[in-house]
Amino acid sequence: MNIRKMIQHYILGESLKEIEIKRILNKICQKSKLTSKEHNFLDLYNETQLSNNRDYMLLSKSVVSTKIKEMIVLGKKVICNLTDRDGKLGLEIIDVENDYEKDSSVIIMKGSIKHNLHEKFLYNLIYNLKKDHYSLEEHDEYFEKIEAS
Repeated sequence: MNIRKMIQHYILGESLKEIEIKRILNKICQKSKLTSKEHNFLDLYNETQLSNNRDYMLLSKSVVSTKIKEMIVLGKKVICNLTDRDGKLGLEIIDVENDYEKDSSVIIMKGSIKHNLHEKFLYNLIYNLKKDHYSLEEHDEYFEKIEAS
């Protein structure tokens, strides 16, 4: 990223998406040939402009349970792609039980299958454009360092 793009991105508040679309439009005005990557970008840009669907990354247990409840109320389909000892679950989430007093969150999937969300994980809700649903995935497990004296 050159200096001009950095200034636009950080100071003027333009997103990288806006910077890229301006670059492609300038290329079209100059009647230059677009690459397949640029054609793909324009196709995806048209699809994502019409919808408010987006990805949610690095969410804690309580935030992801709240987001899933919001999506279910809005009629969005959320698939659980978390893993247990048998592999990926891959089932649709029907409800989330969030008990703040016991500090537990349980997702309920089709077939009354339950799975606990853990505080030690960060979660992602990824939107799939082709299948028109969200996918709940584990981002990473995190640990707090404890200093030994």
